[in-house]
Amino acid sequence: MLYNNISNDMAVCANCFQSIEENSSNCPACGTNVIFDGENKSVIDRIEPNCLIHRYEGSDLLEPAFLIKEARANCKVATRLKEYPKPITVPKSKVYKFDDKILGSVKALRNERTATMYRYDQLIGKHFEKLQPFNNDN
Repeated sequence: MLYNNISNDMAVCANCFQSIEENSSNCPACGTNVIFDGENKSVIDRIEPNCLIHRYEGSDLLEPAFLIKEARANCKVATRLKEYPKPITVPKSKVYKFDDKILGSVKALRNERTATMYRYDQLIGKHFEKLQPFNNDN
């Protein structure tokens, strides 16, 4: 499954990892000849996630990402192609093997929780509509 989360008019130079617009013939950063198709393709125009990241403490959000560089304590990852030139840093302990089934299950449970909370808010609102103003004259 490819997660190309950018518009179709952007790519990344495979040589220097700088953003390139699709109408460019050379990379503006390193001058490499830009080839968008075929066997000699010199750009990265989509990424396939190879890991899951959990970057927000206290959250249950898992995000598909592409591991770019692994260091001793941290990893540089991109959650979309636009982040490839300037990847985000995530602690190694928060980077997991990509598992589409787990990601799908977590997303489904998060959606279910959101729908349930919305339903509860509606039910509570109906009770609030029945409240009568306090009148001290009684």
